[in-house]
Amino acid sequence: MRWLFFPPVISFFLLILSALLHNRAAAVHVPETVWGMTIAAYIALCALSLFFITKNENRYNIGISALTQGLLLSVMSVQFGVTFISWIGLVFFLMGLALSFFYATTRGSDDSAAPAAPVPGDGGSAQKRMDNLFEKMAFPVCYTDSKGMIAGATTRFCEAVGKPADSVIGGMINELLPIDKDDAILESGRWWITQEKEGARYYFSLRPTEDGNPAAGQAPVPVDSGLGIYDKPTGLYNDEYRKIRGAEEVSRAQRYKRPLSGLLVAMTFEPGIDVHVTPEQAAMLINAFMSKIQDALRTTDCGFLMSDGRAQLLLPETPQAGAKTLLSRIITMPQDIFDEAIRTAVNPRVRGGLFFYNGASRMEYGIFSAALEESFLKSREGGESARSSQAA
Repeated sequence: MRWLFFPPVISFFLLILSALLHNRAAAVHVPETVWGMTIAAYIALCALSLFFITKNENRYNIGISALTQGLLLSVMSVQFGVTFISWIGLVFFLMGLALSFFYATTRGSDDSAAPAAPVPGDGGSAQKRMDNLFEKMAFPVCYTDSKGMIAGATTRFCEAVGKPADSVIGGMINELLPIDKDDAILESGRWWITQEKEGARYYFSLRPTEDGNPAAGQAPVPVDSGLGIYDKPTGLYNDEYRKIRGAEEVSRAQRYKRPLSGLLVAMTFEPGIDVHVTPEQAAMLINAFMSKIQDALRTTDCGFLMSDGRAQLLLPETPQAGAKTLLSRIITMPQDIFDEAIRTAVNPRVRGGLFFYNGASRMEYGIFSAALEESFLKSREGGESARSSQAA
């Protein structure tokens, strides 16, 4: 469509019209010098029009085309003796001048108000300026793509999470922050998490506590009022919160097609004939075991103490091999928690099941828990493994 404004296209039809209306009596001979100047100006304007057509600048072409046709009509009408066409040519010429002046002045003002374009061969100076501005933000900040992969992070953010920049960039945000919670307990302290979405990006910022400094790095103390989500003796989440958080973790793994591993573990005792373990003593031993499990979890993992005394562990972004490694560590934990006298007296045994979900198929938390329960029932007790390791 923009080629219709190319001057020769319209000029062809104007030449035919002028030839048809040719009036020899009124014709005036135009000197060769004037024709030469007209043709030179016409060719220059055509070249300028061709340049703007290739640049897709249609608004300039309207003025240039009107200016070119006006120049041609003004000279040609005299040669062919068509007087009224000369007036039309004059109108076109003046209109072309006005439009060209208007577009040139408005474009100049727009260019001066617009930000400077990046210089070719600049090495991404625009991106560097953006990174510098990003780096000057007061709080630790990072941003991710729609799948949660970290695309950029400030130095303050890397320092807050205690990792170098090269290991932060390209990692998953839920490996560093519990994004479904309001706060995060990091090595640098406790931070409040703020999450914002802008287009396909997600921005995460860490804000200090009310006193302006991150709190000491310790587990949050559950409040007595309202719904408590922690089991105080072990530090694990309680069974009521498991039903909420578990569904969220499975839904997130399915939505982003990310792996999710689950463990179901329990510790039982087989005391000797002459040894009697009271319920209080058993609870103390189990709480010590569950506390050790909580210490072994990452900040992105979720550990729940179920109402039947077992622990369910959800491990986001964890492959099956990683979950097996953690389960092996949990099975041997009684050796680290209890001394030899206690182990000999009560004979602690750890049993564990594992279920791995790759995020590719449809999944619900009820099905996930049922599969984890089936794996637990089929598993053999790990106490024998612990005992053989002890004997070795």
